[in-house]
Amino acid sequence: MRTPFAWVYAAAIALLVIDFWLVGLAVESGQFAALCVTLAAIGLLGNFLLTHGKNPSTRWFGFAIWVGGLSATVFLLSGQLTPLTVLATAPPDIAWLIVVSLVTVLITFLLGRYWGQFYAALSFVVVPTLSLFGLIVPVYVNTEMVVGFVAALVLGLFLVSAESLLIRWQRGQLGTVTPPMFLRYCWRLALGASAVVLTLGLLLVPPVSLLQEPLSRQLMRLPRIQFATYTGNTVQFPDVFTMPGGPINLPDTMLYQVTGTTYPRWRVRAYVHYLGSGWRVSSLDSAAQPPLSVRETPDGVELIWERRTPRRQTLVVSALVASLVGAVNEMPSPGIAQRVRVLTPSPLYILRTPSGSLLSLTRLNTDRYIVTARPVPETPPPAGVDPPLSPIEEQVLTAFPPYLYRVAQLARQVTADLISPYSKAKALEAFLQTHYRYSDNPPPAWRSRRDVVSFFLFEAREGACDWFASALALMCRAVGIPARVVTGFYSDETTADGILVIRASHAHAWVEAYIDGHGWVTLDATPSGAISWRSALLNRLQQWLARSYRLSLVNPNFVWWLVAVLWLAVAFPMAFQVVRWTWAAYRPKPAWRHIVDAYRQAIKVGQRCGLPVQPAATPWENAARCAATPRFPVAGKNALKQLSDLTVRVLYANAEPTDDDVNTARNALRVFREQARRYARWFVRPRRSWQMLREWLERW
Repeated sequence: MRTPFAWVYAAAIALLVIDFWLVGLAVESGQFAALCVTLAAIGLLGNFLLTHGKNPSTRWFGFAIWVGGLSATVFLLSGQLTPLTVLATAPPDIAWLIVVSLVTVLITFLLGRYWGQFYAALSFVVVPTLSLFGLIVPVYVNTEMVVGFVAALVLGLFLVSAESLLIRWQRGQLGTVTPPMFLRYCWRLALGASAVVLTLGLLLVPPVSLLQEPLSRQLMRLPRIQFATYTGNTVQFPDVFTMPGGPINLPDTMLYQVTGTTYPRWRVRAYVHYLGSGWRVSSLDSAAQPPLSVRETPDGVELIWERRTPRRQTLVVSALVASLVGAVNEMPSPGIAQRVRVLTPSPLYILRTPSGSLLSLTRLNTDRYIVTARPVPETPPPAGVDPPLSPIEEQVLTAFPPYLYRVAQLARQVTADLISPYSKAKALEAFLQTHYRYSDNPPPAWRSRRDVVSFFLFEAREGACDWFASALALMCRAVGIPARVVTGFYSDETTADGILVIRASHAHAWVEAYIDGHGWVTLDATPSGAISWRSALLNRLQQWLARSYRLSLVNPNFVWWLVAVLWLAVAFPMAFQVVRWTWAAYRPKPAWRHIVDAYRQAIKVGQRCGLPVQPAATPWENAARCAATPRFPVAGKNALKQLSDLTVRVLYANAEPTDDDVNTARNALRVFREQARRYARWFVRPRRSWQMLREWLERW
């Protein structure tokens, strides 16, 4: 049975902690990450006790831990525990990430248990690690991911090198393997290989991508998908948008003209999943609702989702929306859509999302439609207007990333003296409106090491509407208020005829919060241009200094700094060894030590050249063996005999050597080295040859 190297298990647990930490950031569930780490640690602990237990009671205890952890993992895979309920509503990439995480936990129960009988051991943890990083990178890309990747690379190579060393030891190719020697070998190999891999990976990037942007910036930057993009003479609102910062370039092109109302707020999409860099549409919202009825009219087709206006609801908006850029693509609605009449006889593919937005599956063959909707009020509606949230909806709408503890602390400070949810929501809205400045060209968020909302609240302190809406939604969730981000248009521009004009530049983002016992309310933390901003010189100077420090610390060469740290970690022990050798060679020492060192170097040279000399033999024995070696030059034999005589005299006869004796020993060493090299060149088979390579491969 193998000697238990606890460092290997510790490295495997550290690698799994890094993996599941990044998984928790990606799926926004610290509970799920902690559960995975706990189960994986239980599996490795049980395997360790089963394999390396010194008595039956320890092995039985390890078996009990192993069975209990495996049962909990199987119970989790069966979908009975709470963390898996999100699979029904999670996007496909998040769902796959959760599944692969659970498979990784299951693998830990199968590794290392019979270490010593099979070669499959803890290095297999590297395989699911690669899968996890492949799924995390498209979802969660920031500084934490880059640092985690480098750390996981070092730990993974450590496990692989440790497995290689232990396999050779098990086959009897090594002697006694001590923990210090084991750590020195594996860590040096892991650090060196990681530095080489990262350096080559950065150097072999195609020049075109380097000319476009530095590779480190490509690794760290946020995907630049604005919440509203102007393409094809229209504004589109994607299923996933990020908040990279920088300018929001939307033209003043007129998109719609609305007749029948001047209500300013028009909804298009609703987002509930926060990704650390943006928002994603919920799978609940993508499961669109077909109309309750479809009725043909003389001028088109009418689709109805709500036959009756909810009781006590007083405001209902009905308007004719005309597209000025051709066929209708997005269908803005002045609230939760109840019915829509499309002025075309062609087949329709129009659905309504559970959040009340209209979703057109295809581009309509018309440029106008009539929509009837009930706006989401800015004050709590009467009870019964909106249905209560289901448990899944409440869980999704209150999900808060655990790593944003400063955001949660700030939200609790703002609402410390308030009780009702609505008063808390309005206090948060007022706080953002009065303490932060609106800017359509905020600082780039990819340069920050923090989450985008943290960067906005604590560093930039200025941003566009999507940053204000994201901060307000998360702060509402931090105090227990379900909230979602809504995108669409906000326009108060009307013509002389009372027609509402919606332009591309009117794209806007705001928040809808659910007040328990009432329903949905509209919150908009984006300050208007007339709101004053504290422009004190000290505040401006502090902001400039903070931003300058951030840019100097987190720069496009961040990955190169990590590689430099790895190279320094590799070079430090080598430099330390070189210093030791240099000091040993040139430090002041007595005359007799020079003679003994010359003799020892001669023995090393003789061993490398194939002479039958041994360090454990006496000097005269080695001289006799050298003299008996056929075809070895006579000058070399005499030089070693002279060195042996001097060594015996200073070690055993207690004779004090003179400077002439030291010079004689040095000359004898020089002559012996030259003759030994000539002998090895002509009469000794090279140590590195195809025959030796073939023999080495056969041994493996």
